[in-house]
Formats: sequence, structure tokens, C-alpha cells
Amino acid sequence: MKKGIKRILLIRTDRIGDVILTTPMISLLHDDYPQAKLYFLTREYTAPLLDHYQFLHRTIIYDPEGKHKGITGHLKLSRVLKELEIDVAFLFFPTFRLAFALRFAGIKYRVGMGYRWYSFLLNNRIFEHRKFGLKHELEYNLSLLNNFITDSPTPDQIIFDFQFDESLKNLRLKILKENNLKENYLIIHPGSGGSAPNLPPPMFSLIIKYLGERIQLSVFLVGSKTEKTLIDVIEQLTKYSHLIKIAGEWDLETYMAMIAGSKLFISNSTGPLHIARTFDIPLITFYCPAIPCSPRRWGPYNRIQSVLQPNVVPCKTGNPRTCPHGNCLDSIKWEDIKNILDKRLEEIS
Repeated sequence: MKKGIKRILLIRTDRIGDVILTTPMISLLHDDYPQAKLYFLTREYTAPLLDHYQFLHRTIIYDPEGKHKGITGHLKLSRVLKELEIDVAFLFFPTFRLAFALRFAGIKYRVGMGYRWYSFLLNNRIFEHRKFGLKHELEYNLSLLNNFITDSPTPDQIIFDFQFDESLKNLRLKILKENNLKENYLIIHPGSGGSAPNLPPPMFSLIIKYLGERIQLSVFLVGSKTEKTLIDVIEQLTKYSHLIKIAGEWDLETYMAMIAGSKLFISNSTGPLHIARTFDIPLITFYCPAIPCSPRRWGPYNRIQSVLQPNVVPCKTGNPRTCPHGNCLDSIKWEDIKNILDKRLEEIS
């Protein structure tokens, strides 16, 4: 732990899951620096997540396509950081321009990875190659804190301090009222935003039909606008009367509110499953074993028992266009899915 630290900046500017897997660092830093102000630099579309996290003093929006575009824009960012008098900045998702902004902001401790060509701009460097996927993304993030916190936590000690607050509860009640539903429902997210292979639509259809035979719960089949075709295909295959399609109609906070109140969340590897993990919602998830997609790196943290993988030799990319197995998730057996469904249904009944 360093003395004299009063203002701390955490930087994560990529996707939903990446931001969520960085948030426990907020709690850990708050524990060791309870009087410090904690700031988080992130993209506009992930910022609503952080509105519901404890201990943050302020979220700063990163806009590399707008006001922070190019070197000039990053100089503007560095001036903002300088005015905030940041003492230490943790660059969890490294880019040259962000490292440049930290350096020109005159931040005393600039923490990040040591193997990039621009790592000389940082003065507290961690020498790990994340590309090998030897541990979980959250644990790679934790490595950046090693010189700044007293004790490194065990997996069971990791806490996601998201709050299911009144604003989220009210959003959830609004959606339930609009759909004339009671409290109990589950969510299925069949897409992955292009970041990983998907379990095929016929298998999701079987899952919904099986759930319909076992329990009387409404099923929200959800995704982005770009996943509407996928959602339509699954609906046509299923014909389940308690199925509600959502394709881009929910903003991130509404999605967060609905996940936080669900009985079960079923998906491929996708950012929203990490939202479910933070609220300790029962999970079933499907993962490709290739290193870029592996649950060891990207799975629901400390919930590996929720993951189903195909029994194949992992390829190098996880890309169905180049993988020798095609879509390896197509080889996951229905019997294995049925078994984990039965376990989860016992837990929530």
C-alpha cells in the first residue's frame, strides 16, 4: 500500500464483460484507501453499469471518436486528469493513446502491462502476457493492484459491489407490468455479440421446450438489434406461449434490472452473463474451449460449474470459419444440457 494516495483512476474502455470483471478492483482499492476518491474512465455505453456500483466518486466518459479523438483529443483528456490531481491510474485495457494521456497528465503512479512498445510511458509495469489465457481476466486485472493493496484476495473473497437499488427495482417492475407478468421469470441470451461461437438455435429451442414442460415461468429471449434474426429463428422453432422476444428494446440499465431479478440466466459467452454473475443469479453458459474464448479466461468468475464446453481439442482462434470443428458448440450433447438444467431447476424450485 502506498502512502499519500487521495485520488485513484481505474481505466477500462472496452466491452460490458470486461468492465464488470474490473469492478471488484474498485472494492479492493476502497478497502485499502477508504478516504480516497475513486474515478473510473469508461465508454458511454458501459457507464450505466457503474452508476450502480458502490464507492465510485465519479465516472468519466471516454470518447475516442469524438472529443478525445486523436492525439489532440487525448491531450484534452490528460488536462482533465491533471485537473483532478489523480495520484495513481490503473490502465487495465492498454492503448498507446491512453498511456500517452496518463503520462502527459503527470500522474505519479501509472500502472499497466509491461510488454507493449509504449510501456515506457508507464512507471509501474506488470510483465504478464494475457494472450496465453493462463488465468481469469479478473485475476489479470488483480495483478495490477499487487503493489498497491495489502493482501491479495482468494477467489471466494472477491466481491462485486453492484447494488440492486430502487431505480433498478422500479425499472424491473415497469417491464413486468408492461408484460402483465408476476415476479418469476428467466432470461435466455442466445447471442454472443460476435465475440465467440454460439450454441445453435435448435438447441436453444429444445431448452425452452424442456423448461416449458418442467416449470411455468415466462422466458425472456433477449439480444441486441443485430441479433433479432437469431431470436426470430429460435421463436419460430419453439412456439412457446410464454416466450417474450426482446431484440434491442432494452437499454443497459433495464437489462441489468431484469437480470438482477431473474430466477435463471442461460447464455453463450457474452457480457450480460457477467451481470448475472455479479448478482449471483443461477447460470448455465456455453463456451468454446479455444484460448481466446476459454472459460478459464472469460467464464463467470468462480462459477466454472455453470459452464458447459464441447469435448473437442481446442483450436487456436475459436472462429467457426477457421476452426476444424466448425462450430464446436454444435457437438455439446443434449443429455449434458438436460442434466445441468435439472440441477438448476432443483435449485430455483
